[in-house]
Amino acid sequence: MTPTERVEHQRRLRSFSDYATCRAYQQEHHAEMERRARSQGRTLPPGTRSPCDQLRERGDLQ
Repeated sequence: MTPTERVEHQRRLRSFSDYATCRAYQQEHHAEMERRARSQGRTLPPGTRSPCDQLRERGDLQ
């Protein structure tokens, strides 16, 4: 992702108020990143913990 895309992605993640919506967005975003990586002949590095899980643990998502 470009720096601008990363900032927008983080802003969008923080805008969600419920876990299900956050996860749906995250899964869609991840699929798009996989498509972009494949088109460039790359693979995505292994994922870490879900940002939605982290937001829920902090109490930012219901």
